[in-house]
Amino acid sequence: MSTKRQGKKAEIARAAIRPLSVQGVHNVRLSDIGASLGMTGAHLLYYFESKNDLFTASMRIVEQDLRTRIYEAFATMESGRERWEWLLDTGAPTGLDDSGLLLWLGAWNEAVHSEDFHKLITELESDWQGLLRETLRYAIGRGELPADLDVDPIVEGVSALLDGLTIRVVIGYRPIDHDAAMAIVRRFVNPQLPWRNA
Repeated sequence: MSTKRQGKKAEIARAAIRPLSVQGVHNVRLSDIGASLGMTGAHLLYYFESKNDLFTASMRIVEQDLRTRIYEAFATMESGRERWEWLLDTGAPTGLDDSGLLLWLGAWNEAVHSEDFHKLITELESDWQGLLRETLRYAIGRGELPADLDVDPIVEGVSALLDGLTIRVVIGYRPIDHDAAMAIVRRFVNPQLPWRNA
C-alpha cells in the first residue's frame, strides 16, 4: 500500500472516531462519515473493506494516541508511583463524551457475536495490561515496590475494575464520575501496593 493511501486511510479513520463513538457502528452511515471528508460512502470502501474495518482502524488510532500520550508523559516522570497514578487516572473513564471509551463499549458489545471484534479487543486489552505491567515492573526496578510483588493478578484486577467502572460512567446508569471512579480504584488497589521511597 502506498504511503499516500496509508495517510488517507488514517485521515478517514481519525475523522470517523467521533461519529462511530456517538452513533455506534450499526447506526452511523458511511455516507455520513464520507460527507465530512468530501467523499461518498462508496469512496470510503476503496480504503476500507467494510464499516467494521473502519471501526477497527479508528479504535486502533485511539489506542495508539493514548500510548503516545503515556510515553510522552512518562518521559517527564522519574517516579514509578507517579507513573502508575498518572496511568490509572488517564485510563479511568471521563464521562459520556469520551469517544475512546464509547468505542470500547461498542467493541465489547460486538465481540459477543463477532470473532473479528473479539480478536481486536483481546489484542488491545493485552496491550493495555502490558502498559500496567511495565509500569509496575519499572517501579520494582527502582525499589519503590518489593521485588517479590506478584504483578499479574494486580494488573488483571485493575483492568477488570476499570472496565466495570467504565460501563457505569460512560453509560451513566450509576451516579459516578471520573473522580469517584478513581477513588474506588485507589481504595481497592492501594492496599495491594506497598509503595516505598526509591
